[in-house]
Amino acid sequence: MTLSGKVGLITGGGTGLGREVALQLVQEGMDLAISYARSQADAEEVVAEIRASGGQAAAFQADLEQTLEAERLIQEVTAAYGRLDLLIHNAATTRFLPFADLEAVDEAIWDELFAVNTRAAFFLARAAAPALRQSGDGQIITTSSVAGLHPGGSSLPYAVTKAALIHLTRCLAVALAPEVRVNTVAPGLLMTRWVAGFSEAQLQKTSEKALLKKPTDLADVAAAFVMLAKNSSITGQVIVVDAGLSVS
Repeated sequence: MTLSGKVGLITGGGTGLGREVALQLVQEGMDLAISYARSQADAEEVVAEIRASGGQAAAFQADLEQTLEAERLIQEVTAAYGRLDLLIHNAATTRFLPFADLEAVDEAIWDELFAVNTRAAFFLARAAAPALRQSGDGQIITTSSVAGLHPGGSSLPYAVTKAALIHLTRCLAVALAPEVRVNTVAPGLLMTRWVAGFSEAQLQKTSEKALLKKPTDLADVAAAFVMLAKNSSITGQVIVVDAGLSVS
C-alpha cells in the first residue's frame, strides 16, 4: 500500500520516537502534521528537516492534557490539509517513581498521566473518526509500552496508563471497524531523552535483562509504525518491539 499523498498526524512528533517515525513516514511520501505541547523548537526543527528533504510538514501546538485541545488539533489539521488518513498518538508523560513507594503517588499524578497517555487517545480518535472514515483507508496507531504488558517502567501509574491504552486501542478497533484500523506499538527501552530519569545502573540492568542484551533500536520501532501504516489487514493488535525484554 502506498502512503504517497496521504496525511498523517503525529502527537509528540518533535522528539525521540515521534521524530523518527515522522522521518520514516516522509520517506514513504506522506504529508505530516507534527503536534507538540511544549517542545516547539524541536517540532519546528523536524518540520524544517522534512521540508529541506522535499517533504511536506507543519507544526501544530496542543496541550493534550486538556480534552478540548484534542478536538481543536484535529480541526486545525483537517482544515490545513483537507484530509486525515493516519493518526499516531505518541505523546506521553510520566513521573519517575519507585513501584514500592505508594505514598509518592498522589491524585494529581494519576490525573496528569491518564489525561495525556490514555484519555487524549480516546478524544483524538473520536474527533478524527469522521475524517479517517472519509479517507477510505483510515488508521490509528498508538504508542504503548512493554510496561503496559508487564509491571515495570518509570512508575506504577505510567504502567497502568499504558495498560489502559492497550485495551483502549483494542476497543477502538472494534468500535471503528471496518472503516478504520487501530493498532498499538509497544516499545521496550529506548535511549531517548526520556530515559534521563533513570540511573545508569537502571539502564544497564534493563538492557542486560533483554534477551538481545541491548536497548531497543529506535529505527526498528519506527519501522513498525510504517509497516502498520502500509498494511491493510492488521487491526486490534499490539506490535511489541523490545529486544526481547518482555519475554525475559
